[in-house]
Amino acid sequence: FACWNGDRRLEAEHGENFLKIKERTSIIPFQAILDGRQTLPKDYYKELIRAPFVLIAVGSIGAYFAHPYMQAGAALAKNTGLVSGGILDPLFLELN
Repeated sequence: FACWNGDRRLEAEHGENFLKIKERTSIIPFQAILDGRQTLPKDYYKELIRAPFVLIAVGSIGAYFAHPYMQAGAALAKNTGLVSGGILDPLFLELN
């Protein structure tokens, strides 16, 4: 529904110019490329090796492999209880 309503609104606002763009694109990812309505530039891979993408990929892979350690740490903290005298006492201990 959102795609239909957005197309309807943009067509009413921009008319023929929007219809020209709509012919070259698709709401389904990569469908316009597969149909030959769009082409990828020769250096499209450069978009994927930028620092933010690399940071997110490395962080995601690192978090995936660190899950057993995070789960073990959570179980250890839950099973051993809170040791009083730490800097987080105000957050976890009841105030009397």
